[in-house]
Amino acid sequence: MATKRYGGIYAIKPWWQHRLAGIENVLVKHHVHPDTITFAGVICAGLLGAALVASGRWPLLALAVPPLAIGRLAANALDGLVARHTGLARPRGELFNECCDRISDALIFIGLAFTPQVIASLAWGALVLALLSSYVGITSKAIGGKRQFGGLLAKADRMICLAFFSPVVIWKGPVAWNWLLLAFIPALFITLIQRYRWTSNELKQVEERKDSDEPILAD
Repeated sequence: MATKRYGGIYAIKPWWQHRLAGIENVLVKHHVHPDTITFAGVICAGLLGAALVASGRWPLLALAVPPLAIGRLAANALDGLVARHTGLARPRGELFNECCDRISDALIFIGLAFTPQVIASLAWGALVLALLSSYVGITSKAIGGKRQFGGLLAKADRMICLAFFSPVVIWKGPVAWNWLLLAFIPALFITLIQRYRWTSNELKQVEERKDSDEPILAD
């Protein structure tokens, strides 16, 4: 029996992609390579990490967090759309995309770790859990299951949370980032467990189907 999954904001991916159709058409028209779009997402993440560090001294710079977080999400959606539209989707592009995503995650949480008034161990802990969640999601596909993107606090959820929380930093100061990280850590741990369980259950079903398909040899 299939279990009901909470996919987080990833569940609205088709709606999000539909809203980006106009930008996708422009990128295709101007022959922008999908890898360039992927790298643009890394640039957004790097600037986001820098904005987080700077918000420790100038809290108003937290206003830069929402557009940069949305920019990263847009790039993450558009690279795949453009790749499929132009026929440039390929395994090496997927590898480049996954590596860039992990670099982007690192840049953002490292930015938080070096933000004044932020407890660095919270940021490092959140980064480790985020990378582990991604690792399980990627491993799922590598061993014959589906690539796991969902969960309580997947990539898109983290970016949206950062965007919506940023005004609190202007109000309460950079110490408020600790509150967000304290919420992130258990949510990321739950995401890790969710992805592991989903993958385990899926592979169990594959194994059961495989066993049932084995021919019975007569004596």
